[in-house]
Amino acid sequence: MVAFYSVANAQCIPYTGQVMTTGNTYCISGGYTTLSGVSIPDGATLIVQSGEFQVSGIQVMGNLEIGDGASVKSNGSITIGVYGSNKDSRVKLGTKSYISLTGAVVQGDPSAAGFYPGRTSMIEMGTNSLVEICGTFTQQSTTYPSVKYVGIPTGRAYCIAKADVSGGGGASVISDDSQIVAIAMGSVVGLGMGNASFCGPNATSATCPSLWPSGLSDDKQVCGNAPVIINEIDSFCTKAATTGTPDGYTKFGITVQQKNNAWPENVPNGFLAMEAKNKGFVITRVQHVSQTPQPGDAIADPKEGMLLYDIQDKCVKLYNGTKWKCVERSCND
Repeated sequence: MVAFYSVANAQCIPYTGQVMTTGNTYCISGGYTTLSGVSIPDGATLIVQSGEFQVSGIQVMGNLEIGDGASVKSNGSITIGVYGSNKDSRVKLGTKSYISLTGAVVQGDPSAAGFYPGRTSMIEMGTNSLVEICGTFTQQSTTYPSVKYVGIPTGRAYCIAKADVSGGGGASVISDDSQIVAIAMGSVVGLGMGNASFCGPNATSATCPSLWPSGLSDDKQVCGNAPVIINEIDSFCTKAATTGTPDGYTKFGITVQQKNNAWPENVPNGFLAMEAKNKGFVITRVQHVSQTPQPGDAIADPKEGMLLYDIQDKCVKLYNGTKWKCVERSCND
């Protein structure tokens, strides 16, 4: 990314609200605010290198790139591509960058449902990036997904629609990437989720706790959660391990390897130790248990301390006596 920007900077025109023209690259560094809308024509690129770009609306016929940690806020809408234009359009988000809109997102299909093969309008999302759409989301493409993950394989990116979502029907899907967490807080019509990690329609934090990012309000009318969500991502505290003399040592062990003479007695403060180099430990798997136990849950009579894997919510859950909660990384108090 640094190498890319060093090249781009040599040819980059500082953006100060002027009309952009085809073939040029424009850059914003340190933030910029305009009360008018912005149009990025075919063949032009606008790079938000750092800071926040505040704008009333954006039409992307070319490329909009948001650098690592940068952001775009709009009190209007974003249109990405035009149906049947035979021109590619792209919005690309870097690591921990975000777009937050009070308006809608319309993803036009320049391929005209495949009439122009290979033409796309795409949102490419980096590691821990976020698109927050408080208006409606409309995807016209039916032959390719509109959202693509381009971050590290173990990362995530969040595409959150607080209003209704619609697609072109048929084979229309939002993403083929499981790292894309698609949260639809309104209705969903004519759009499949593909391989995306999906929560919806009418999603709430209770319906998909393992996918719900910290900082996202359950209230669909509350917009502008993106900065809080971004700040919460990976912001975990840690504490040093306890030191001193162990209270005891492990007495029982299960291994599929050749047993070491000192094992498991050399494992401190344990009851049971298990080891393997190429085997996994599989706990009880159930279809679903509600956060607050409900009739019809897979476990009718949960007991405090019970542990299981919830297939629907895709997380390991622990019952604390009143609620099922996904086991998540947090402060180790």
